[in-house]
Amino acid sequence: MTESDAVPPEQEDPRWDDLVKNFQKLDAQAPREPSAQERADQLKKLFNTGPGAINGPRDFAPEESDEPFVPDEPAALGSGDPMLNLAWTAAAGGPIGLLLCVLFFRSAPAFVVIGLALATLAGIAYLVKRLPTSRDPGDDGAQV
Repeated sequence: MTESDAVPPEQEDPRWDDLVKNFQKLDAQAPREPSAQERADQLKKLFNTGPGAINGPRDFAPEESDEPFVPDEPAALGSGDPMLNLAWTAAAGGPIGLLLCVLFFRSAPAFVVIGLALATLAGIAYLVKRLPTSRDPGDDGAQV
């Protein structure tokens, strides 16, 4: 290979110019890939139409905050209503006590078995009595 072959000629090649023009035309006609924002707009237009169109949970963008979330300090155990705690203890402890009597203390006196059964019934009755009797018409029941 000589030095004259390695150096391109100074004059322009018309065939090369034609090739470049053809590639530019092909590139202009080629379909391009839509951007992420264009796709999101197309999907929003496609699926959020009609009179009842509302945004869903994925359309929500939470506010960015520099402060970390710190939950409130939970209440101390046993700091609630003492009657409610006693009712839950009786409603749950009565059947557990009866089961333990059947498994380990078969000769338990009748007053122990009857007392555990009555404590269970009294605890359940108190818990059922505390249930709300009316419903707020504007409340759908969901709480967070």
